[in-house]
Amino acid sequence: MSAFKILDSAMGSELICRGIELPQHIWSAEANLTNPDLVLQIHKEYVTAGADYITANTFRTTPRAYRKLGVRGKETGGKNQEAEFLAKNSLNKAVEIAKEAAGDSAKVLGSIAPLEDCYSPDLFSGKDIAIKEFRQLGAWLSNAGVDILLLETMNSLAETEAGLLALQKFNFPVWVSFVLKDDEHLLSGELLLDALTLLQDYSVKMVLLNCNPLQRTENAMVCISENWTEKWGIYPNLGIGEPAPDGKISEYESMEKFTILMEKAIELGTSVVGGCCGSSPEHINELSKIKNKSNITSIPHPQSPIKSY
Repeated sequence: MSAFKILDSAMGSELICRGIELPQHIWSAEANLTNPDLVLQIHKEYVTAGADYITANTFRTTPRAYRKLGVRGKETGGKNQEAEFLAKNSLNKAVEIAKEAAGDSAKVLGSIAPLEDCYSPDLFSGKDIAIKEFRQLGAWLSNAGVDILLLETMNSLAETEAGLLALQKFNFPVWVSFVLKDDEHLLSGELLLDALTLLQDYSVKMVLLNCNPLQRTENAMVCISENWTEKWGIYPNLGIGEPAPDGKISEYESMEKFTILMEKAIELGTSVVGGCCGSSPEHINELSKIKNKSNITSIPHPQSPIKSY
């Protein structure tokens, strides 16, 4: 088995499982300010279970998301100052919590999601607007002290490129993760192969697949392993069927199917494995068991001494 690192698992669906009602638009971002102790607890459980990377709860800490809540504030040049204040506050708190949980045991990723709904590439706001908003988020995350910038659940080539153009000015490693329509296409219908070609023009340290069903992940990761020469990883959705925009899951894939997929990814040479919606600290614990077993079996055993008679 190849050497690999462990990425943490879901935050939003885990908050739901623990009785938190997530509001529309800002979703898990609200918990950074209303339930920070619970967010910290979940992060710590992932680190204790063996995560090498944890993702700060910044998936929806954007002014755009807060404006959709109907937040009203003083308008200046079309910018809602109150929405921006709340978004930045939530983002900074999310990174602060993640860094506290990580300590010296894990690296912290700053998540940047599609500006609109992750599963609706047709809602893309356009290149110029997206670059401006992604650049603002990149600056906030950089100043907050994350270790890695993660363009997460990217669903189209246009939005991915806008994110890459916006983040290239920051001196941080950039990871990019895609959500798929099927084994070979992004949700936009564009080829995954074309997405990999796009990334070659930028300094991308890791390409990943996230929030995809297990079988789709398995088929698509073969494409990545054969066509991407740099590091890659997976963190699939544990729900049966297509991912739900609200993160609520009624039927879950078994732990056995999850671990089988992870072992196949490791055999193919993945650098990072983890879980998306529906996954939990138990899934990270199982990955730690695989990693520990892999480390033991990879240790060279000294040859038995030759006896002289």
